[in-house]
Amino acid sequence: MEQLSPKRTPSILISFIPLTVLVLLLAVTIHLFGSDAIMGGSQLSLLAASAVASALAIVIYKVPWRELEESIITNMRSATPALIILLLIGAIAGSWMASGVIPTLIYYGLNILHPSYFLVASCIICAVVSLLTGSSWTTIATIGIALMGIGRALGFEEGWIAGAIIWELTLAIRFRL
Repeated sequence: MEQLSPKRTPSILISFIPLTVLVLLLAVTIHLFGSDAIMGGSQLSLLAASAVASALAIVIYKVPWRELEESIITNMRSATPALIILLLIGAIAGSWMASGVIPTLIYYGLNILHPSYFLVASCIICAVVSLLTGSSWTTIATIGIALMGIGRALGFEEGWIAGAIIWELTLAIRFRL
């Protein structure tokens, strides 16, 4: 079996090198491409900063590539379920929007919800849907979008609406729902 390298914590200065590279590359990318930076430039910046971090680990701390590769695989394996959930939430939100579910919720919500109790109702609706589906994040990405549209149509600011919607997430975390 291969001998693992001794675990050494990088110094603060070494730790800031990849972060600085990332920030500088992102600044250049945003300056060059503006709003199109999310079309690939920002991902390249992240990959470049990761390459710098890997090079520092290999050159300065003598960590073998095989060990870095195993750590990357382990971390990707632990993040995969969360990524799949986020992909599925995106698919649900997109299909609900395309099929007319969210516009329908907005239409009926405008007819049912009154501005005087909209924020409280939004929190309660999200809490109930979250409890029924078992997912706060899915509730925010689906029902939350409809409530955001209703709230905007009723004249509420986005911050107030988002606060009412996200409050159910706070309740779910607090009471472990």
